[in-house]
Amino acid sequence: MGFTVADAHLLALQAHEGHVDADGRDLYLAELRPVAETLRPHGPHAEMAGLLREVVERTRDSPDPARRYDLARLRALGVPEVVVEAVDAVTRRPGEPHISGLVRRCAAHPLGRLVALAVNRHDLAATAGLAGTDPAKARSLREGRHLPARRILLAAEAADTVHGRRVLV
Repeated sequence: MGFTVADAHLLALQAHEGHVDADGRDLYLAELRPVAETLRPHGPHAEMAGLLREVVERTRDSPDPARRYDLARLRALGVPEVVVEAVDAVTRRPGEPHISGLVRRCAAHPLGRLVALAVNRHDLAATAGLAGTDPAKARSLREGRHLPARRILLAAEAADTVHGRRVLV
């Protein structure tokens, strides 16, 4: 038996131990697990990709080599290639522009696009919550980042006659 969803949960928990989101909440509980649950109906590879989506970006600068994960290490751990490719698609590169870099790369990869749409949905919900305490920041994030990204991702999903047109998240 190969790498499983349970293995992805354990890897995400281990890799992100001590990592927090922008609000100081545990990253796994606040962001990774909810996105993975959204992706569950799309199959185990989608759920795995949702769980592992930040493992490379968040661990690349760890001073402890045992806590660093890159694509080669994921492959060596038996993570399915399609999941590794999706993780690569959704991993922000240092200095990369959000829309013209990260979002466009996500849009080009079928599983990466699905993960990005789930993350986008999660981010839009968080922005709605932020509107109660900081309406200007919430509006800026929604209008300047999340909605433009969603339009690009949805257009790519609609245009993909092979992998696209899935029930979208």
